[in-house]
Amino acid sequence: MVLADTITKKVKWEIHLQKRTQDSGGGSNFLSAPQLGTVWTWINFNLTDNIKLGITPFSYFNSHVLYVKPSDLERPAIKEYRWVVRLDHEQKGRFLNLINRVSLEYRVRDFYGNGNYEPNYRARFMLRVEKPIDFSFLPRPVTIIAYDEVMLQFGEAVKGDPSVFDQNRVYGGLSYAFSPTIKANVGYIYGFQQRISGDEFDRTNTLWIVLTFDNLLSQFRRRNLTGKENKQ
Repeated sequence: MVLADTITKKVKWEIHLQKRTQDSGGGSNFLSAPQLGTVWTWINFNLTDNIKLGITPFSYFNSHVLYVKPSDLERPAIKEYRWVVRLDHEQKGRFLNLINRVSLEYRVRDFYGNGNYEPNYRARFMLRVEKPIDFSFLPRPVTIIAYDEVMLQFGEAVKGDPSVFDQNRVYGGLSYAFSPTIKANVGYIYGFQQRISGDEFDRTNTLWIVLTFDNLLSQFRRRNLTGKENKQ
């Protein structure tokens, strides 16, 4: 779930509240075990009409490894704090919209639950394509979204890893705005992630659902102002 609102015409805040689940190792119930819980804040700046800068002032993650073998069930949750700088460049074409995204993350993680946080950096590169389609029976267009994102990591926490590759995510899905303030995204992610050993890889299949509430507070302020003007 995403909660968002404007600060000024060119500045916007967002809070991402995320919960991911997984099966408990070889099962078919992907809701049976936790995988990730997140509180992730963003401040976004529209530098130009097609360039946006995003900064994370604070975020907290509580994650579990993917349960592939019995020993994975015994590993403690990993606590993480993360700070991010992200740059989006959007090109709107006649038929498609193309977004290039580059992010740099600074992460500190407690891998073993002993209070010892190890730092590292991660660079993320995304190429995203969006195609809005109008349907006569819907008041707003449905947007088809596809992207590929590659993540590379470096720094103290991963200095002994065999390579800088972390993971690759491929996404395909749909987005629809039910109103000017409520939007839903539903999609599928195929993930390919390297483990610390270097010769083990996790392949994930994820159902991705995001509900966004935009103009969370300002919509009520505008209604109050409009009501006062009408009374006058």
